[in-house]
Amino acid sequence: MRILAVSSAKRLSFLPDVPTFQELGVNIVATAWNAFFAPKSVPLGKVDRISNAIQEVMKDPDTQKRFTDANLVPVVNNRAQTEAMVQAFREQWTSVIQNSGYKP
Repeated sequence: MRILAVSSAKRLSFLPDVPTFQELGVNIVATAWNAFFAPKSVPLGKVDRISNAIQEVMKDPDTQKRFTDANLVPVVNNRAQTEAMVQAFREQWTSVIQNSGYKP
C-alpha cells in the first residue's frame, strides 16, 4: 500500500515525502481534532482557567512526545483560536452536509 496524499493543511513530519491533497490540486483539508467544550452557563473566568491548565499540559515536552510517538500532531490553542477553528470547520462542512441530502 502506498499513501498518495494527506488531508492536513501541511505535510506531516512523520510522512515528509507524502504531499497534501492541496499540493496535488484537490482543495480539501480534513483533519481529526479534539477540544474541550463547556456550557454557555459556565463563567468565562472558569473556562479560561481550565483552558490555561489544558494549554500548560499540552505544552509539556513529555505530553508533546506522547502525541508525536503516536503519530499525532499536538496543537495548543487558546479559546479564541478554538472558536475560530470550530467556525471554519462549520463553514467547510455545512455545504457538504446540505448537498448530501442528509436530514437529521
